[in-house]
Amino acid sequence: MSEDSKSLTRAEWYERIKQEGKYEAIRSDMLRLGFYQEPEVSPQKKEQWKQEDEAYQQLLQELQQVQLEAGKLPKINDLLAEARQKRIAASRQKRVERKAVRLKEKEKQQAHWQQYKADHIIHLGRGVSAGLQQQETDETRLNKLGLPVLTSSKQIATQIGLSLSELKWLTYHRNTATISHYHHFTIPKKNGEKRVISSPKPLLRIAQSWIKEAILDHIDVSPHALGFLPQKNIMDNARPHVKKDLIAKMDLKDFFPTITFWRVRGLFQSFGYSEAISTLLALVCTEPPRKKVSFAGKVYHVALGERQLPQGACTSPALTNIICRRLDSRMNGLADSLNMTYTRYADDLTFSGTKVKNHHIRTLLSKSRSIITFEGFHINEEKTRILRATQRQKVTGIVVNKKLNISRQELRSFRALLHNVKRSGLVEENRDQHPYFWGYIIGYAGYIRMVRPDLTQRIASELIEIAQKYQQEIPAWVHQTSKSE
Repeated sequence: MSEDSKSLTRAEWYERIKQEGKYEAIRSDMLRLGFYQEPEVSPQKKEQWKQEDEAYQQLLQELQQVQLEAGKLPKINDLLAEARQKRIAASRQKRVERKAVRLKEKEKQQAHWQQYKADHIIHLGRGVSAGLQQQETDETRLNKLGLPVLTSSKQIATQIGLSLSELKWLTYHRNTATISHYHHFTIPKKNGEKRVISSPKPLLRIAQSWIKEAILDHIDVSPHALGFLPQKNIMDNARPHVKKDLIAKMDLKDFFPTITFWRVRGLFQSFGYSEAISTLLALVCTEPPRKKVSFAGKVYHVALGERQLPQGACTSPALTNIICRRLDSRMNGLADSLNMTYTRYADDLTFSGTKVKNHHIRTLLSKSRSIITFEGFHINEEKTRILRATQRQKVTGIVVNKKLNISRQELRSFRALLHNVKRSGLVEENRDQHPYFWGYIIGYAGYIRMVRPDLTQRIASELIEIAQKYQQEIPAWVHQTSKSE
């Protein structure tokens, strides 16, 4: 550094930098000391710089002239403040406009939501409501199957003849409920146990009847399913097995309870209905087993398991027949491979054939168990029977050894009952306190006449004789029925 530079004080350096500028003072000192050399500048560049300097000077003079004429230029801070106020005002206006747009959109969404809630049920209880927002419907498939196209909860309610609130009341799932939509009672089984029957109350019965008639009755079932179908009865199920060397009988355990809400919902979805519509239809058709419990003076119906087909609902048999289509197809394929005949009446599976070898029987039992388990059912091993021609062969209660017949023991028991009733009266002979004893007699007589038409006249004359003799013991409507017999 030069002596002149060394002799400058800090204040003098600040003054020099202030006058020349920081970078110019550094550049000039570096040039003087030899640390930096000025690059060579072409004449054209120098001329350009000269012109720019002249233009700058001209602009400066013009500004000075304006200042002299106007007195002074506006302060830059005032201009900035004015510009800022304009930006703030514009921003506020945009916020107001955006808020109005959002408010309008919110009102539109709320109106749409209110309309959606007016047409759809959005919640039906814990564990079953997940699919209520899925509204995709396969109308092509529904039309192909000849089923009603249902796209909203309100549409279902209207078709059934209910209000939307009534439909929600019928389908809302609670594990602990204060009311039940079913009347529950028991009937005895042959093994001494009791079968629980769940009879739907009037409003639910209306809904289930509509589902059965409008949807389920239009779905084809397997030709091997002969139970719960119009124009079909136990005789149709027994007839294919007449005069067979061997009959194999199997029973599906807990048939209705095995078919749960999820299987029923999946079935309706397979028809083409959306998950939301299928959920509603499945809730109408299913109910969990419940126990009546009293607490703090109030009665509660507590669920003991998941929702399933109740035995007593008109939709349950139709649903089982449809769900069992693949089971019937596979079982019939197995029967064909063994040169046997297969039919199913509800949970009773029957195989029959002639000249059936022992290893065919083993194959039948083994593969049947595998198929039944795969299809989600359970076989009741206690009711599995292999009946030879030398034994009494009964299919759904009808003897099929040589022809459709009723066992001698049953006929003798019923004739004895009619004889005792004629002698002692209905009240005296109703030892089991059957609430519909005369109706039971009429029903069983109809069953005998169906299987054995040759006994029609004899049984009818005995019933008329009883009705005339004990007409005081028979309610009026039952008495009228007996006369028509």
